[in-house]
Amino acid sequence: MPRVTVCLAVYNGSATLAKALDTVYTQTYRDFDVLVLDDGSTDDSAAIAAGYDCRVLTVPNAGLGAARKRMVEEAKGELVAFIDHDDFWVPDKLEKQIELLDRTGAALVHSDCWYVHEDGREDERNLRVPENALSFDHILPSNDVIASSAVFNRQAMLDAGNFVADTVRCSDWYGWLILAPGRKFAHLPEKQVRYSVLSTSLANAGYRFHEAQHYLLSQHILPRRQDLFVGLVPSQRAKYTKMLARDVGVALSAMARQKKKGGDAQEARRLAIRAIKAAPDVARVWTRALSSFLP
Repeated sequence: MPRVTVCLAVYNGSATLAKALDTVYTQTYRDFDVLVLDDGSTDDSAAIAAGYDCRVLTVPNAGLGAARKRMVEEAKGELVAFIDHDDFWVPDKLEKQIELLDRTGAALVHSDCWYVHEDGREDERNLRVPENALSFDHILPSNDVIASSAVFNRQAMLDAGNFVADTVRCSDWYGWLILAPGRKFAHLPEKQVRYSVLSTSLANAGYRFHEAQHYLLSQHILPRRQDLFVGLVPSQRAKYTKMLARDVGVALSAMARQKKKGGDAQEARRLAIRAIKAAPDVARVWTRALSSFLP
């Protein structure tokens, strides 16, 4: 069975780090090592990690994109599994996902999860992924691969170009998009992760998150679409290219909505016009644009 490097990047995560690591060290699959990257924490995250049988790298704070890139470079295993410092695995996560990787020959496997809210509520996230789905169907039009549920082939990610430092937000989506061409993704229809949904998380960062989506798509992905979709038939290339354009428009319209809420009506209208040009066939783009022009 393949060796796995479990990679955990932490920034001031002392409140939950030990619990996250405990769910790693109680895995039924035992052929793994753990790499913790302390991204310039000012709390005792590094000291907590040092209490476990793992490698600890302490680096100046550079964000999640840079952390993921460095961890893949430093990993010793054939496979890499990500876990965030505030997420928690079920005991047989690695065992079941690696079995699926072996059986399907996939470059990446991911699973369902529970969304865990700050008030203790848990919502199930159950995907419906067709058996014959292409890798892009897992990540377009939106990213369904939760980073803490993903196990992927390290060399394949390096061959694809690896993560990049300037995608602080959406860094996982970038990685999956460059890994997808010519490779198979697999989905395990079981909940394997408790994924923390926090008011302070990157996914809830409002304007900055949607700005990051727009940057990722417009600067990194759309300019490379010919290379990313090279192995697809024309109808598939057209389908996924349109999805990317729609995502750009939706991100711009969300940015417009946030600017309107913040009182910057002029910028909201400018963004709304750009959103309509990018995705003229998306109803919510028009709805948000209309609201941007209303008093």
